Amino acid sequence: MDVPRIFVGTLACGEAEFDDCCRAIGTQQGVDVTHHVIANQPEFEAHNQLWEAWGRAKAECDLFVKVDADTVLSRSTALAEIFALFASPSVTGAQILLHDYFTDQLIAGLNAFSPVVTFRQSSRRLFADHADSNHNVVLKGEAVAHLAPIGWHCTHPHPRQAFHFGLHRALKKQKEVIKQCATVWLEKRDVPRSWALIGAMAAGWRLRTHFDYGDDRFERAFERFVTSDKRDAEAEDYARSLTDGQEM
Repeated sequence: MDVPRIFVGTLACGEAEFDDCCRAIGTQQGVDVTHHVIANQPEFEAHNQLWEAWGRAKAECDLFVKVDADTVLSRSTALAEIFALFASPSVTGAQILLHDYFTDQLIAGLNAFSPVVTFRQSSRRLFADHADSNHNVVLKGEAVAHLAPIGWHCTHPHPRQAFHFGLHRALKKQKEVIKQCATVWLEKRDVPRSWALIGAMAAGWRLRTHFDYGDDRFERAFERFVTSDKRDAEAEDYARSLTDGQEM
């Protein structure tokens, strides 16, 4: 049997796990990997560039797997195991759970696509990754539970990265993610989760389209908390407001 040819797309913007991410991809067994990295671009533009790159490569590949720079595959057989999910031609996609540092839980997830899936140019900056269509069967939940965790999400995030995580999740209205992060932080009192809570707390209309690394508004919002002597107290109040059942 021919070795599966897998196109791995990675968007990178200074994430602390990037080297580990690339190392894990480079040591995958039983597959022929083309690793395409798009670095230091705004999220919207980077996703559209990735869809274009996959469009050019798909005729020579058997599968597209998106592995972001903050994600480290959990084992050297991960990509081969993902490819095995696509044994039936009816399977066009799979979403496999990752273990997330911030929530200390399994979250969705790492996504894989067969070449029959088509990608349009993204039109929404906040949801730039919602661009795939022409699906038949998409495997998720119990169908892929045996592979979880397929990777580790944000194993050692730096403050700007953690702030971005919280901001991004809050802008997407993922309230349960932020609440779970608060619950874990109140127990562990670690620095990255406190920064994630600060990022969520900073979410508002001024940042709804200004969440990219390097964006002036994003950087000003982050730097304001870097120099604040009230940051820990604000994180505490915010975390307790979430876990006491109050609305975000």
